[in-house]
Amino acid sequence: LTPEFKIDGKNVFGDFRDSGKVKVTSSDQKVKNESMTALRLKVDVNGQSLEKYVFGKKGLPGQPTIFPFDNMSLAVRYGAKRIELPFEIKLYDFQMERYPGTNSAASYASEVQLIDHRINLQEDHRIYMNHILDHGGFRFFQSSFDQDEKGTYLSVNHDFWGTWISYLGYFLLTLGLVMVFFSKNTRFYKVRNKIKKLREQRAVAMSILLFIGFSSSAQKVIAPDLSTIQSQHAVLFSEMIVQDHKGRMKPVHTLNRELIRKISRTESILNLTPDQVILGMFSDKTNWLSRPIIKSGKSKEIAKILNNENDHLAYKDFFNSDGSYKLRDEVRRSYSLQPIDRGVFEKELMKIDERVNIVSMIFSGRIFKLIPVEEDENNTWISAVADHGHDSYDRTVADNFFNYYRSSLLEAQRSNDYSYVNKLLNELKDYQKKYGTKVYPSDTQISLEILLNKLNVFNRLALYYFIAGMLLLILLFSSVFKTNYDWTKVFRALFYLVILGFIFHTIGLGIRWYVSERAPWSNGYESMIYIAWTSVLAGLIFARKNSGGLAATMILSGSILLVAMLSYLDPEITPLVPVLRSYWLTIHVSLIAGSYGFLMLGAIIGVINLILMIFATKSNKAVVKSQIAELSLISEITLVGGLVMISIGTYLGGVWANESWGRYWGWDAKETWALVTILVYAFILHMRLIPKLNGLYAFNVATLFGMASVIMTYFGVNYYLSGLHSYAAGDPVPIPSWVYIAVISLVFISVVAFFRRKKLGI
Repeated sequence: LTPEFKIDGKNVFGDFRDSGKVKVTSSDQKVKNESMTALRLKVDVNGQSLEKYVFGKKGLPGQPTIFPFDNMSLAVRYGAKRIELPFEIKLYDFQMERYPGTNSAASYASEVQLIDHRINLQEDHRIYMNHILDHGGFRFFQSSFDQDEKGTYLSVNHDFWGTWISYLGYFLLTLGLVMVFFSKNTRFYKVRNKIKKLREQRAVAMSILLFIGFSSSAQKVIAPDLSTIQSQHAVLFSEMIVQDHKGRMKPVHTLNRELIRKISRTESILNLTPDQVILGMFSDKTNWLSRPIIKSGKSKEIAKILNNENDHLAYKDFFNSDGSYKLRDEVRRSYSLQPIDRGVFEKELMKIDERVNIVSMIFSGRIFKLIPVEEDENNTWISAVADHGHDSYDRTVADNFFNYYRSSLLEAQRSNDYSYVNKLLNELKDYQKKYGTKVYPSDTQISLEILLNKLNVFNRLALYYFIAGMLLLILLFSSVFKTNYDWTKVFRALFYLVILGFIFHTIGLGIRWYVSERAPWSNGYESMIYIAWTSVLAGLIFARKNSGGLAATMILSGSILLVAMLSYLDPEITPLVPVLRSYWLTIHVSLIAGSYGFLMLGAIIGVINLILMIFATKSNKAVVKSQIAELSLISEITLVGGLVMISIGTYLGGVWANESWGRYWGWDAKETWALVTILVYAFILHMRLIPKLNGLYAFNVATLFGMASVIMTYFGVNYYLSGLHSYAAGDPVPIPSWVYIAVISLVFISVVAFFRRKKLGI
């Protein structure tokens, strides 16, 4: 409530209220909806009392509410205060850059003139995301725009001292944190020396035979009555460029694999490549109507509506004999609900409806935006069918191509002569390059994206890392229980395999970076594969000479990549929202997400140490105690690295926020939980100074359950809470049952280790 209303020139909250003539009180009652707030005020003037609601809205001054009394009327207004600035800003033009062929904003900017009559200043400026106008202590940020794109909204922040003081403090803090790794007076340096001494006191024995392979899933048999597309032609088709619904230009090779994953939740169907399947569906719809290729989910309610409990259903199974859609009424009801009111049934229903619609779009050819519109300002490409049944583009080229291509492809399947359809695709490629040259990817990008799809780097690495981790774990226990054997050579062989996997992982990330033209950690899937990479990096830096540390590294990285393979983490490369199109994405997110790998590695080492405590015996007591001591020290320096990274990343995120919208910290859910994680791990690293909490057992249990803060910061905030950091978010997913089993198992291990630790004196 702004104390500005006056009576006879005297402030109500000053002279009149203090004299007792006028009394204004606010009850506890406050009414809110999405756009309006109302305060219930009671005003007393010379014994006469009135009570009313005063309505206000964020960002607006509000309309006065009149309180009529016998000798006067009192106007009360609730809302924003209007502030006049000593200079002017004139808008010349508002500019919107869209992703090709869509209405989604890639960036937006305001061309303005700054006018300050006090100093006879007139300057032109361009304000856009992460690029501000700073004048006289006032900072203007591109915030939003009018729907007609003729007006702009600028958020304003007043920073009297300027940013240099804060930024100087951040620089000094960063310098101090980095010096932790180099100064000889730090705990980090002392711990590294302790590890060296432990290794000098004992010879670590390692050996185990090695064999790593990749398993292949069972292949389904092609139905005998199903004609297939020639593989060579399917390859040629996969090299064409298509524009997706988000405006990204990519090879059809990528699109086809995304479609198959969405439809069937598998990488292939009926032992055919995704390119053969999608082309077959487009050219010969009748032959695919009865093929069970659509994942139906596990909902019994949906199965009851469809009268079919099979795991995969055919397109025709979703329609009655009269052609009506079986899920129509329930789908309409689900979409009419607010997102917060949709339950598991509604969300699963909407996903199945999406799959059915995708299949329909493949049948019609609407999914294939292959034809560039000549001289279109927004670089729009069109498909065989107009979007929503209509558009204003000349469809002659599109209609001719798709009609000829569909009929010719059917004929080629019958005659096995693909020369004409191959010619059609080659002509289309030339047409794309001629009229879509502004958005057409380079040949190198096309080749590398197809190569990335074929290599399937991260899915293969999940199994590779996990097997390597299991072998290293076996090696660790073998060295504990069989101390009279030299295991060095086999450890070296396993170490080289870890290096090989890391190189493969790095190449995969590099290719994805080059193809997407941005850092590969902007969505849920990408951040997971990046965290797995930093986990391996942490292991190679801090645990390269210890089988237990490397085992923890491999198991952690393999597990992370396995989670990334889950259906709710889509590997699709997506365009960035405007605020993320900044170099700060590379700096801030790489540090924050990278720190998770270091911190989670400490947790896995904690689990291994607790298991070692459980299996300790009198004969191996000395070896086990030495292993636990060394692994705990490795865990400590790993946590130091993770804590430094997340600390620097968090306050650099504040710098990004200040450069983007004028505030360093807003207690957003992600910001809050990042701070909680920093405090949790700062406490863990200082437990050694607290009596009765300075033992190895307490430290390892703390590192294990401290990971809960990391999980909450990443998964909890991204998928269950809302806030500014929702770029990587997906629909909230049910917590899998294995999570509860894992938590119970870890608690059990901790309890058993608590009673067994006394044998080692830990």
